Amino acid sequence: MGIPHLISTLEPFAVHGLLENQSVVIDGPALAYHVLHVCNRNGVALPSYQLLGDVAVAWLDELSCRRVNVEAIYFDGHLPLAKRPTRMERMAKSFGQLQLAYAADTKGRARTNFSSAADKFTTSELFSVKPMLGRPFLPPSFHVPAVIDALKLSPQYQSRVCLVPGEADAFCAQHLLKSGGTVLTSDSDLLAHGLGQGRVIFFRDVYLDGDSRLACASFSPSIICERLALQSSDQICRFAYERRQDPNLSISQIVQECSKPVDDVTLYEEFCKEYLHHEVAVLPLHSSGRSLQISWLDPRISELVLQFGQSNNADDITQESIFLPILIEDPSRGSAWEQTTTLRQLAYTVLRQIIPCRTSSVYEYRRVNNATQKGRKLDLMHKALADGFSEGLVNLMAEIEKTVRDNLELSWLLFCLIIDVRYCSENGQQSHMLQILQRAPQITNSNKISWGVIHFVARLHAAYYSLRILYQILCLVPAQEVAPSLHGLLASLPSLPKLPDMGRVIELLLEPQDAQIMAIVAKIVPLPEHSEQVPPAATWSKKSKHSREGRVTKKKKNSLGGNSHVSRNPFDLLLQKDDE
Repeated sequence: MGIPHLISTLEPFAVHGLLENQSVVIDGPALAYHVLHVCNRNGVALPSYQLLGDVAVAWLDELSCRRVNVEAIYFDGHLPLAKRPTRMERMAKSFGQLQLAYAADTKGRARTNFSSAADKFTTSELFSVKPMLGRPFLPPSFHVPAVIDALKLSPQYQSRVCLVPGEADAFCAQHLLKSGGTVLTSDSDLLAHGLGQGRVIFFRDVYLDGDSRLACASFSPSIICERLALQSSDQICRFAYERRQDPNLSISQIVQECSKPVDDVTLYEEFCKEYLHHEVAVLPLHSSGRSLQISWLDPRISELVLQFGQSNNADDITQESIFLPILIEDPSRGSAWEQTTTLRQLAYTVLRQIIPCRTSSVYEYRRVNNATQKGRKLDLMHKALADGFSEGLVNLMAEIEKTVRDNLELSWLLFCLIIDVRYCSENGQQSHMLQILQRAPQITNSNKISWGVIHFVARLHAAYYSLRILYQILCLVPAQEVAPSLHGLLASLPSLPKLPDMGRVIELLLEPQDAQIMAIVAKIVPLPEHSEQVPPAATWSKKSKHSREGRVTKKKKNSLGGNSHVSRNPFDLLLQKDDE
């Protein structure tokens, strides 16, 4: 999270040299944000997931070329309860930035903000120190898991990726304390950890020198303590504490404070907890009693899985929650996560089947306006309803594949589109995605990408990611244990680097197959001009063939309040209408 002014205070003690012939561990989230910074610095405000992954691998390849051995790349898999307020504050800040971007130009964003397939960076551009032009836009919604995907698809780095049941910086610190070496990060917090003889290098301080060699500035907490005549290397934590308490103190004044007893012992002990006593979550147990592995989950999904594992703990009084990534969407419209709520509801229900626990609902945080806001409550499905919905999803793809053969990209686009259209029809709403599809030629031929198209892509990506949540949860156990047909279907879901980006979605909207898309959607879901109502999603199973042919059924309204009653219609809002 960072300690303000700590790096600048210790700058005089940095050692400048070459970054070569050494072993390093990497703070994964910091790497992902540095890769985003590289893209921004080279004029790409909103890079595609493919570009982010390519840049991450290329950056690490440059280290390998200089005989830098990457031992591990750690990613957060658990969010300590004490860090939730900070997460909420950051989400609120991000949503505020989105609102400001919309208010600055309600017509849309310039096409130049988005990356193109031709974007590639040279070595000098990867390590450029030139200042960024203008203020950066919001990060792509799934950019951290996209970088993880790219690294896992790389034969050279896939074994180095470690998603851990704690915070990445803590595991980096433990690695250095045990084995020595260097950590690459952007987080000044690592200077306050006990690192033994380990060193810290910040991404911003890695650059090409005049001879095109990779150079850096490094910080060694143990050597810094010696030079400051602090009693032991552990006192770097005390030094960091005093810097945070008073950012106006000089170095000599901070050292003087470190020689005195702490003014507020309770406050100091609370500060030290984060750096000297690392919180690690216990891996959840399957009903068979074996531990479930989280190493290949996305960070936000891992956080929820670990919460489910702790929910049977008598001392645990927290409500299971998931912080959905902030989408690049039109903030004047409803959340783009809404139309695929039921997919995630199914995922959370499957998770309870895998991890027997007391959990009956999950709170989703989508758009956050302030740090005290409550999430959106989703009650879990009854097993029979979940099984019927799972079967319906499999049947839907089978029906799509009858028309679309050997084109996975189009099949998944149609799958996500139909789920959206069906949800809107059943809830008496106009489908924004359908409107954009119908008007594509008029709204995509412009120097700007309208907020309507941006919202279309956000809803498409929300559907993809909701399916990804479902698939990763299913993969916690062998395929034959839970919903094997659904598991098999989702196995072909594209990785995040292969997710259609803004440019590719616009291409798809303008291609001649656009008319084919409309015809397939109309065949599976009666469109408004053909029918005022459509069958509920629960009737997607094979037993209800006539419902797919357009039989009109009465829409069952959900009268759920705060109780745990679940509607028979998975596409009804099985939610409380409080905060999003």
